[in-house]
Amino acid sequence: MAIYPGTFLLVVVGSLWIVASWTMRQCECYYDEEYNNLLNTMWLIMITFLTIGYGDMFPKTYCGRSISVATGFMGAGCTALLVAVILKKMELTQAEKRVHDLMRDTQFTKELKNAAANVLRESWLIYKYKKIAKRANPGRVRTHQRKFLQAIHSMQNAKMKHRNLMDDLHVDNNPNNNMGDQNAANKITSEMNTRQNILEERLSSLENKLVVLQETLAALPEEISRHLTMTQLNNSSRNLGHTIFS
Repeated sequence: MAIYPGTFLLVVVGSLWIVASWTMRQCECYYDEEYNNLLNTMWLIMITFLTIGYGDMFPKTYCGRSISVATGFMGAGCTALLVAVILKKMELTQAEKRVHDLMRDTQFTKELKNAAANVLRESWLIYKYKKIAKRANPGRVRTHQRKFLQAIHSMQNAKMKHRNLMDDLHVDNNPNNNMGDQNAANKITSEMNTRQNILEERLSSLENKLVVLQETLAALPEEISRHLTMTQLNNSSRNLGHTIFS
């Protein structure tokens, strides 16, 4: 299966188709003469396998219904396997990936060299029409200045593409470094979670203290009024005592 998955899947599907058709014929032929023909049962199994279900034929016995249900499940599983096989066939092998990366590297290097050559050429032409020419031509100078800026922009894009390609190749060729980066990221994430938990605990403690402080402040006016009342009563009693003794 690993070497020829498509052929293996085709053989399995064909075998299941024939076996299920013959079994369906044996289950249904005694109750319906239409099932005596193997082609009819093969048609029924195929439309059930493909989950089409036209409804022109359907099993009448429990045996045939069980085979139909099993055929439907097998059809769904084989469809998933077929998609996996197609994706595997479309995926590039390691050698093909290396060749593709080499071609991309060559292409980006060529683009970078062409862009650098254009920058040098436009620089020379700007210098030529500004300094060497007997009569300066502002129109030509502006034209070559625009081309000079375009060449610089193209060179920067080529450098960026080449750098991204080198980064991708570095990641593909060094999976251990990638795992190290992932472990470092996981470590940083765990540390951040720990600090966040500590911060949440401190915030909850601070909220509790604020609640206590609010309750104290809410009770403070009452305490002040009570204290003032007691002070006034004491002063009144003292004044009354002085008046009596005098």
